[in-house]
Amino acid sequence: MIKTLSLCPTCYRKVEAEISFQNGMVVMTKECPIHGPSSAIVEKDIQHVSNFYHIGTLGQNNSIIIHTHDGCNMTCPWCYYPTNSEGNHKPFSYYNEVLKMYRGFNLLMSGGEPTLRPDFFEFTEEGAANGWMMSAITNMITIADDDFYGKVLDSPLHYGDMVMLALSMQHPKNYSADIHKKKVKALEQLELSGKQAQCVMFSVQTLDELDFIRDFYDATKNLYPMLRVRTMFGNWQDKGNCNKIFLSDLHKAFLEKFSDLNPVISEDVEKSNMYCLYLTMDDGRHVSLSSAPTVDNLDYHQASRPVYMLAEDGKCYPVPICQIVSEGIDRGWKDGYKLDSGGKLCM
Repeated sequence: MIKTLSLCPTCYRKVEAEISFQNGMVVMTKECPIHGPSSAIVEKDIQHVSNFYHIGTLGQNNSIIIHTHDGCNMTCPWCYYPTNSEGNHKPFSYYNEVLKMYRGFNLLMSGGEPTLRPDFFEFTEEGAANGWMMSAITNMITIADDDFYGKVLDSPLHYGDMVMLALSMQHPKNYSADIHKKKVKALEQLELSGKQAQCVMFSVQTLDELDFIRDFYDATKNLYPMLRVRTMFGNWQDKGNCNKIFLSDLHKAFLEKFSDLNPVISEDVEKSNMYCLYLTMDDGRHVSLSSAPTVDNLDYHQASRPVYMLAEDGKCYPVPICQIVSEGIDRGWKDGYKLDSGGKLCM
């Protein structure tokens, strides 16, 4: 039995939790002093937890994701982040002040879609002028535009032979042919300019999508050093018994599809843990496989990853915890307290 910390699935209060093996599954049980006991499956593969629980990534954080724009030009049904068309236009001075204790970290702009921010390039320039290494997660649609990509190459996002972009891809079945065409055009922009993106990220809803990812990997091998594949471990707003792909499932399927490249667990880049595995391939590229824990089965000790995220309360947490803290605030809870309509604690 493993003793750890988790969060109450109702009020998002930090509570003690236990992880045990039951009926061949890895199960978390916990009890909130207000809302009582609860349990959830953490993993279905006991060996997976046994292999990776003891490692963890605490203390390796070097980047912070900041949500710089709430609007988006896509409507992915699995997106955990509530978007609005008005957008978030906090000036860079806000982030510079609230994150001053993290000087030296990289800032990874996200959203929504950060490149839709009207002052995106001015924001990026100001960040670099204040000593931050700037990068962005993007759905690639704006990168397909020749003028926009030209501005990327003239900005601090162009660093040596790399553009500091994490490109978000999905299986083409998940969006329109027009959007897919623009994503392909964005990749062509990279190839024509002789640059690499930081990484390409796939969100998968079924393991069948790995067939497309393998074809994509082979066709774009010179355009990025890191491939990230994450499963939708239950949508953030749906914590019932939806179709879950556990990380052990993804790992097994990935090994089958990429067996000829001999993917092996690696600690060269980032350490693996129960929710995230890092692999090295024979061709020199790195792979990150991850699942997204929900508040039901979040292990607070295992959720640390090499990236922090700025939450809605103005504090930084490891990414999965931040997503869940922000979800709690969105639902009217923070640390077990009810929030009023203005986001203040009800005392």
